[in-house]
Amino acid sequence: MSRILIIDDDPAVRTLLSEVFSSLEPRHEIMAAHDGKQGVEFAKLSVPDVVVLDLDMPGLNGYEVCSRLRAEPATCRVLILMLTGTTDLAGAMKGLAGGADDYITKPFNIDEVAARVQALLVRSRLPG
Repeated sequence: MSRILIIDDDPAVRTLLSEVFSSLEPRHEIMAAHDGKQGVEFAKLSVPDVVVLDLDMPGLNGYEVCSRLRAEPATCRVLILMLTGTTDLAGAMKGLAGGADDYITKPFNIDEVAARVQALLVRSRLPG
C-alpha cells in the first residue's frame, strides 16, 4: 500500500485531497499535516511515497520542508508535488530546483492533481 502525505495549512484543501486520494485505486494510506513542522515529523516517521506540499504556509514554508526532506537519508527519495496559490514562474523554478518533482498552481483541477499523484506513485515503485 502506498503512502501519501498531504502538508497544507488549509483544512478545506487537506480534506478535499484526502477524500480524493482515498478514492483512488489501488487503495493508499493517507496522512495529513497542518503545517510544515508537523509534515516533516510525519514524513520522518512514516516515510511516504509521495508528499503533496503547500508552498505558502506559516512557520516552515514548502521550500524549507522540501529542503529538510531532501537532506534526510530516510526521506531524500520521497517524491514531492508542490501546490501554490501563485502563478509566479520564478517560484515554480525555485521549487523544482529545490527538489520538488512536480508543481501545480491553485486553484487546481482536482482530476489533474489526482493524475499527477498517480504518476508520481508509479515512479515511486520503479527500481533505483
